Amino acid sequence: MDDAGELVVRPLEAADRSDWEQLWNGYHGHGPFGGSPPPCAVTEATFKNFLADGPMLALVAVQDGGLVGIVHAVLHPVTSSDKPVCFLNDLFVAERARRAGVGRRLVESLYDLARAKAAFRVYWHMQVDNETAAKLYDSVASRSGHTVFRRTL
Repeated sequence: MDDAGELVVRPLEAADRSDWEQLWNGYHGHGPFGGSPPPCAVTEATFKNFLADGPMLALVAVQDGGLVGIVHAVLHPVTSSDKPVCFLNDLFVAERARRAGVGRRLVESLYDLARAKAAFRVYWHMQVDNETAAKLYDSVASRSGHTVFRRTL
């Protein structure tokens, strides 16, 4: 059992489903989403993919016996290297655990996991007006100077 208050970051486990889904729903209910999570079938498939030994990765932050944060990522190839890169897809910390270093620990733990998977870079996107996230991200990475373009198909 964890010491009271100790923060542990570890891979997502099947037994985490209920607590993970609460954080997943919280992630989708805030920020650029501001609404409902994906359909149940997508949530189910996503969770299963995180548990499989594939390119989708999930780490959780555990404190006082419960999940307080999640980070999700995807390893993928690129044309400029023979090593994969790691896209940090989702980062979310429960309201009760914010501004206590949980987000930083999750990002740093993802760096360790990506390194262990032979990735040569971790990258992510951020909403341009998310000043709170920018403070964390500027302290753990550098801005690429790129703008993201996309088109829904």
